[in-house]
Formats: sequence, structure tokens, C-alpha cells
Amino acid sequence: MSRWTRDNTPVVIDLCAKIIDPAISDIGAPLVFVATALLVWWRWGRYPAVILGLAGALTGLTRVGDLVNRPRPTSAVTWTDYSFGNGGYPSGHVVFTVLVLGTVAMLARRHAKPRTATWIAATMLLLIVLTAWSRISELEHWPLDVAGGVLIGLTGLFGIVWVHRRVAALAMSSPRLKRFLQLQPAD
Repeated sequence: MSRWTRDNTPVVIDLCAKIIDPAISDIGAPLVFVATALLVWWRWGRYPAVILGLAGALTGLTRVGDLVNRPRPTSAVTWTDYSFGNGGYPSGHVVFTVLVLGTVAMLARRHAKPRTATWIAATMLLLIVLTAWSRISELEHWPLDVAGGVLIGLTGLFGIVWVHRRVAALAMSSPRLKRFLQLQPAD
């Protein structure tokens, strides 16, 4: 499957991967996250930024890769020796995009106008799919590494959705927490 994906990926996806990949690497991801969190805070307020911060903290799940002795594919699509610190499972890029971009999509649905929310959610979904596909087509991960990243990211995202609703309801009954999070009755 990895070989087929590499050989049959449209050029436009490879070009997108060349742009997306550096932005969500170990160095770029924190910068992208901070910029996204600041944008969320500016547009939607403190509480959505706190929720996004929680999603960012959960991206630490990508470090599970060092607990699993699973190497990345080679350019010849073969199995190699595992080197500590360069784990292949799960794909950290995929966990990051599912958690962070998925949270942005969820927040847009709750805090933006419907048309804007649809545009943001569609863009986030497209970036998630492009990232997942390109991790396989660029031979950075095996398909199961990407599937594991999606599953771990979705599990975290479902947790974020659950927390978003409960904390907002809890904060509405606590004047100090409500004021700190700058919650409005519609949140």
C-alpha cells in the first residue's frame, strides 16, 4: 500500500506536502500552534483558546512513538532497524493535525458564523487528509502509523469535545471561573 500511494499520488498533493510538512515538524508545530491559539483567542475569546491549549497539550501523545519499536519506511519501501527517538508509530504529524485542526473546526462550529464555520471546518479537514495521505506517500510512515495517529488524535478530539461542554456548564455556575474564562451564556 505504501508503494502504491507513493507511485500514484497526484503531484499537487506532493506539492502541498512540501509546504505542510515543515509547518508541523518538531520545530514548526509549536510556532503554528501558538499562532493558531493567538488567532483563536483574538477571534473567539479566552475560553476557546484554553480549549485549544488543552488540545495542544494532548499532542504530547505523539511521544508514544518512542515507546513502540517501529521503524519508518525506507525509500525502497523496506523495513529498517529502529532508532530511539525516531519512532514511526504513531505519526506525530497526524496526531497534531487531527487534535489541533480538529479542535479549531469544532470551535468554529460553536463560535463562528455558519458560513465561516463551514469554510474553516472544510479547510481543517482538507489539511488533515492531505497530511495523513502525504505521510504515507512521502514514505515517512507506514499506513498503520497514520491510522494509529488518526485513532489517537480522534480519541483526544472526542475528549476535547466532551470537556468543552462540561467545563462551560461548570463555569457558568462559578462566577470566578466564568469571569476568568470570559464565558458568555451562549458558550
